[in-house]
Amino acid sequence: MKKLLIAGILAAVSGYVYAQAPAVETKAAPAPASGIKVEKIVTAASVENKEPVDETSAFDKDTVKVYTWTKITAAATPAKIWHVYYFNEKKAAEVELQIGGSPWRVWSAKNVRPGNWKVEVTDENGAVLAAAVFTVTENPKAEAPTTP
Repeated sequence: MKKLLIAGILAAVSGYVYAQAPAVETKAAPAPASGIKVEKIVTAASVENKEPVDETSAFDKDTVKVYTWTKITAAATPAKIWHVYYFNEKKAAEVELQIGGSPWRVWSAKNVRPGNWKVEVTDENGAVLAAAVFTVTENPKAEAPTTP
């Protein structure tokens, strides 16, 4: 009889705990107010015919310039985005880019030196839409960074 009573109490308590657990709600990330979406962002050695050439996230120490190429879709155009460059976690440059249609491909170039770099794509409100990381190093294959 005690076993039955204990089992009944445990069932009642576990049902109560289950009923009290908050519902887990999954939501898609909210779209930025700007209506701008980054479809693709890459760093590359150059850009030719509006396409990145030699995409990589690890550059040799002799690299002078790195290109950040971005494909954008936008609910309304014209619009603006920024490529914000960080060198060893400190802001190094901001480049304003015009979006004239959707989809639209834009790129910027930054003179670089050895170290860790990050490029954030931001909208007119300063919201970060996407980011890419890259390194300029002695041995680029050994120290390729991870994406954020």
